[in-house]
Amino acid sequence: MDKKQRIIITMLELVVKQGVHATPMSQVAKEANVAVGTIYHYFENKNQIIEEIYMMIVKDYGVVLIANLPEGDFKKQYKTMWLNLYNYFVGNPLAYKFIEYVAVPPIISKEIVKQSVPYISNIRDIFLDGIKNKHLRDVPVKLMLQMTFGDVVSAVRLKIKEELEMTNNHIDLALEMSWDSIKHKG
Repeated sequence: MDKKQRIIITMLELVVKQGVHATPMSQVAKEANVAVGTIYHYFENKNQIIEEIYMMIVKDYGVVLIANLPEGDFKKQYKTMWLNLYNYFVGNPLAYKFIEYVAVPPIISKEIVKQSVPYISNIRDIFLDGIKNKHLRDVPVKLMLQMTFGDVVSAVRLKIKEELEMTNNHIDLALEMSWDSIKHKG
């Protein structure tokens, strides 16, 4: 792993554990085994590292969401995307915790969120197509995406915090409730 990658991974681990403001660059440097000056060679400031982590995670789950997407049946596509994101976050608890606790305004600016849109625009397009073809309710796509994301994150939170075992049956129930909330009612 090169120095830049060590800095990014160390920052991710520390900000998830301690919070952004409680993570000094000196600690990042020490734990990444680099000089503080090395950090500033790659990044202007702490926020730039946080933004790069955010973009990496969004890019990752933008790819993961559409992996193995079946043709045809929209409900099956939805189920696949939902499970892909659930499994991504369960398998990458640092990414989940970062998105849940760090990737929120004002830490991540609206401008950075806008820059991340191309990584997930294919998902938005799938949902827009679902609305157009009356598979999904006719509501603003941003609302639908946010509500669906919230459903997944809530299920992941239950699993990671060990508040519910999240057996396959629980996952199926969560997925079915999520689907029921967005499916076309006609």
